[in-house]
Amino acid sequence: MITIIDEHEKSRKEREMLVSRMNAIFHGVDDAIVAIDGEWRIVQFNESATRLLGITSSAMNRLLCEVVVWLFPYVEPLLRQAQIEGEGKRTVRMVNMTEGRASRVLNCTASLFTDPAQDSQGVILVVRDESRMAMLERETKTRQGWHGLIGSSRSMQEVYHLIERLAEVDSTVLITGETGTGKEVVALALHETSLRRSGAFVAVNCAALPAGLIESELFGHVRGAFTSATRNNPGRFKLADGGTIFLDEIGDLPLEMQVRLLRVLQERSFEAVGDNKPIHVDVRVITATHRDLRERVREGLFREDLYYRLKVVEMRMPPLREHKEDLPALVSYFLAKFNVRLNRSIKGVSDEVLSVLMDYNWPGNVRELEHVLEHAMVVAPQSILACSNLPPEFRASPTPPLCDPTASRGHPVGRPLKRGLDSGEEFNRETILRVLEESGWRIQVAAAKLNVSRTTLWRRIKSMGLKQPE
Repeated sequence: MITIIDEHEKSRKEREMLVSRMNAIFHGVDDAIVAIDGEWRIVQFNESATRLLGITSSAMNRLLCEVVVWLFPYVEPLLRQAQIEGEGKRTVRMVNMTEGRASRVLNCTASLFTDPAQDSQGVILVVRDESRMAMLERETKTRQGWHGLIGSSRSMQEVYHLIERLAEVDSTVLITGETGTGKEVVALALHETSLRRSGAFVAVNCAALPAGLIESELFGHVRGAFTSATRNNPGRFKLADGGTIFLDEIGDLPLEMQVRLLRVLQERSFEAVGDNKPIHVDVRVITATHRDLRERVREGLFREDLYYRLKVVEMRMPPLREHKEDLPALVSYFLAKFNVRLNRSIKGVSDEVLSVLMDYNWPGNVRELEHVLEHAMVVAPQSILACSNLPPEFRASPTPPLCDPTASRGHPVGRPLKRGLDSGEEFNRETILRVLEESGWRIQVAAAKLNVSRTTLWRRIKSMGLKQPE
């Protein structure tokens, strides 16, 4: 009999110890843990739930949807799925949200549990805040390319980050930049990362449309509206309903059409040509221009009210000459692209070609680079592109010739550094950093001071992992 009592006492103490350990884990983890019953009322939570979710003692026996109003719409599908999956299964969802100016990334997990004492079921919700980890990943990870955009430079990283911030809002965006910088690629990336990505992306070049057809193309027309209107035309805005419309070269839109566009932006409705029935659309508007719209406003060629309505958020695409460190990656991208399109097997470019491309000012930007490389790949008989494969303007220029590696431009093209940048007092890491800082990180200026080509300096900067301070 004594032995039996001792066994029962031992079993009781083991259960108490187990409960104590479970409570220690429950209250000691950084994850927010919330237990809800079958009616989704809160029955238990830990200290982390108070810190992360704002749940206090007054929340006991209250509905979860009343206590964490801001989070509930995100986790409700998760909780329902957990009830369907049954015990032993869990459902997971990443939640990206913005509260005020702060961005939060939450890892939410739900799993079904059974309470034998109450003979009932409930759901355990576990929420982990991964915002800090996501921020560190964004800060430390340099993307080489994203959604058709190529480049790892600081200016391109800023473009990527702004696109991400605009992903979950419908704000009107004005993309500015020189011709050939990739404004339409950015517009498409904005659409593909947005909540409208399942809708249509409709691109319109305002400069390419004849003046007499712009209204009909944008807003549509009914049959008989004019001589050639033999059938109804829905128009580009209607086609983009539920998605995104991209109005390229908006600076060339005639003044009379600017008035109509302003009304559409304000009222989200319009009438087709030849009809007075209002058409309501749900469209995100993205516009782009290579012109200076402020100057167009001063000249009376662009409405000031429309200008401010379009530039709720302005994105400036940097010209290629401002981020030439991305040029090697762009070259590799276009070589791979044209190898497929042209059925070629070009492996790369010579050092001389890369020096020429790095020294060129690229008035046509990325589009010009694309055309130059396509020309070179069409005419090249060998697997490595040489200067002789480049268009004539790159081969025949004022003295000294661009592709003459022995020509003088203040410094020899492609000349290696004395004793190399890795060794010697004169050209060690500290010296390079000092010259870069003195030159304001202008590579051309620093290269001239070091008496090397800018291409060689770029390679050394990358190999040493040198980065311009923020």
